[in-house]
Amino acid sequence: MTLQASTNSIITNIENDLNFLLSHFNQDKLFPRKIQTSKSEGRQIEVFSKQEAMFYFKASSFVDCRINAFPSYTEYHGIQRYPPDLIFIDIDRSNFKNDKSFENAISKTKKHIKEKLNGHPTINWSGNGYHILQPIECPILEQIEQFQKYQNKNNNFFISQEFLRFGKDNLSKGKADKNNYPSFKSCQIRIPGSINSKYGAKVKLVQKWNGVRPSITREFIEDFRTYLEQKVTDQEHNNYNNNYNNSRSIIINSPTTSYYKWIDKIILTNPFPDCRKLIVDLILAPYLINIKKLSYEKSYQIIKEWLDKCNSFERVDNYRNFVNYRIHLALKSAIHKGIGPMSQEKIKKDDKYKKLYTLLFKYK
Repeated sequence: MTLQASTNSIITNIENDLNFLLSHFNQDKLFPRKIQTSKSEGRQIEVFSKQEAMFYFKASSFVDCRINAFPSYTEYHGIQRYPPDLIFIDIDRSNFKNDKSFENAISKTKKHIKEKLNGHPTINWSGNGYHILQPIECPILEQIEQFQKYQNKNNNFFISQEFLRFGKDNLSKGKADKNNYPSFKSCQIRIPGSINSKYGAKVKLVQKWNGVRPSITREFIEDFRTYLEQKVTDQEHNNYNNNYNNSRSIIINSPTTSYYKWIDKIILTNPFPDCRKLIVDLILAPYLINIKKLSYEKSYQIIKEWLDKCNSFERVDNYRNFVNYRIHLALKSAIHKGIGPMSQEKIKKDDKYKKLYTLLFKYK
């Protein structure tokens, strides 16, 4: 094979792989879209066609070629105009002790995508790990009523962008690269067949997307809503600590002795006839694991004793199954998310926790 024939073959193969990658995106909004190459030195270049993208890729000898998973115009003056319709998960080999644990993380992530989304993603080998791409059907979340309350000037995050990060962490169970924060502007995907100069390796297509764009399930959306609730709570906790550090007029030893005192005083000392699932998920598990820093076993024991007290006060059906399932699920979620419990202020402000707040007020 002549040199020219070999070059033409490389160009054809990469163009085919680029076509496949583009098939993951909304075909009505393919361009304009931003790319990167070795010659751009980290700068993103806006292109308006596949041909223009290939021009830049060829000019860089197909080294460090990337394309954004989302088009250029995703938001305008803070208004989200494009849905989070592709979940990108980056799992690096360097974050694992051995090949076995690394491959195990990949297998479990694929399993979670199948179970939670009924998805079958594209998987690329980047030279140092796997890039997993799962297209989905998803609305612009800022336009959904149940999420609008989270989008305000007091929160320094955007709902649809948070969904990208939630999807990455939830589906990989926290095994994805913690230094990778997917966003609409920075979600640059390497082109299969191109060269990763950092590792001197060719990007390889390991598994192909099956072409089906699954709709996100109600359960997945509810998990995301819980994630947002706890993120807001975490921000409130951080704001509280900042106010404490900046104000000498506040006399307090630590957050656990004052800010969270109501959990010990109101919840753990009283049986609750209702709202037990919410209390375990959003208050007790995050409090015991992430604030008091108790062991998994000790936290389980405390919650179990509290639920036993509640059940003696008012029994629930299938109590034993409820206890084991709910406590383990809540503690694992608290460990994974690593954030504090929902605050009294948040419970008071949110109408869907009206019953819970009424119960808390009863014991004040």
